[in-house]
Amino acid sequence: MNQDVFLRMTGQQKAELREHLFPDDGMEAVALLLCGRHRGGDRHCLSMREVVLIPYDCCERYEDRITWPTSFLEPLLVKAHREGLAVVKVHSHPGGYDRFSQHDDISDEEFFRAATSWTESDEPHASVVMLPCGRIFGRLWASNDGFAPLSMISVVGENIEYWADDANSFVPDFADRHAQVLGAGTFARLRRLRIAVVGCSGTGSPTIEQLFRLGVGELVIVDPDTIGPENLNRIINSRGRHGTQRKLKVIVLAEAIEDTELGTTVYAIPLDLCTPDAVMAVASCDMIFGCVDSVFARHLLNKLASTYCIPYIDIGVGLRADGVGGISHATGAIHYLQPGGSSLLSRGVFSLEDIRAEAMRQRNPDEYASRLQVGYIKGADVGQPAVMPINVIFSGYGVWEFLCRLHALRDDSNGSFASQRWSLTGGMASAEVDGKRCQSVSRYLGHGDINPLLGLPELSVQKVSTDANP
Repeated sequence: MNQDVFLRMTGQQKAELREHLFPDDGMEAVALLLCGRHRGGDRHCLSMREVVLIPYDCCERYEDRITWPTSFLEPLLVKAHREGLAVVKVHSHPGGYDRFSQHDDISDEEFFRAATSWTESDEPHASVVMLPCGRIFGRLWASNDGFAPLSMISVVGENIEYWADDANSFVPDFADRHAQVLGAGTFARLRRLRIAVVGCSGTGSPTIEQLFRLGVGELVIVDPDTIGPENLNRIINSRGRHGTQRKLKVIVLAEAIEDTELGTTVYAIPLDLCTPDAVMAVASCDMIFGCVDSVFARHLLNKLASTYCIPYIDIGVGLRADGVGGISHATGAIHYLQPGGSSLLSRGVFSLEDIRAEAMRQRNPDEYASRLQVGYIKGADVGQPAVMPINVIFSGYGVWEFLCRLHALRDDSNGSFASQRWSLTGGMASAEVDGKRCQSVSRYLGHGDINPLLGLPELSVQKVSTDANP
């Protein structure tokens, strides 16, 4: 296989596994996972969808090995074959042995051969080990080449964990001061990550600037629009000639990043998010920043993050002009959204009515204009003002939130900061814990590539192009 293979799960899923795998008797335990797949251009990502905890009394359990009945595996393989899913075996090493044992080699070869035979496909399945410290490592079967390590395992909870055995801890000169704050290990994780930024204007442009200067390894930047004279004042690295030439925002920003020569690879996606190729490009990423005003796009990102088990930070800015040359209020909010948890919808950021109205504006603009005129659609955005310093402030808060989830920077638990709001004009700030699970978003948790994508008819495809995918 020429693709890197990734395994993704939520913090709650990991906690469920850990409770089962370590029952405090010093013996190994085992579970099976069904995972949705993302079949990207250079990445194949497995997102945990279902878990089957194999009862202790059905196994022969020892301190350094375990055997379990295949009767638990067969129905999962049938479902995996029918729906194109992956099967993952997870077991514990209660003694802390940090590699696969000889017994694991024998057991895994039997498991992988059975999975490949049942599903009649060469697509990857995986075997994973969890240690008492919480570390996870895994591998897949690479046909004639034997075993190959998983490229990375991510766990998205109140904190974000990325596990990779081959992380390089070398810190280049430009990142030395960052590493003094965050540590060489955190910088190494940043260097391995592929991060999506959707929206490249007001808050997106400074978010991109911060991420590549922090040393993020790969950026996927998504925006269909061009630069014009009207937005030169809020897109970092834009020039007057770009506005005159109406150059694509993503191309201008990608060229600026490459010219800086800090080692970040950029994938410029000049597409609307509501297209299959853009969705697939974002689905390949390890982290998502949403820097868009559109209600429908924000809801779509929330749904995408849950479907592919990716952490999502939404950056929102609210400005209102007072009509006499000033600003009546300047507010902003940062939302950290865990896949399978609450959503912008359940948090009251927008309503189903707002989503339907904006969907109508995209699908049937004439009908939207008619309903807006007669008052059936309320509160439509009609050209909000934009001020660069305010955009930069909230962009900084968004990137800081990501760093706090990646590295222990706060005095308090991250659980207290699911959503944060500020009023710059009112001098107020507030933070809230996570809300209730949003069924409309979480029901797609770990589903991966389904048709239609994200369960949306407008994203129905026969075959997604790989040209726009990283």
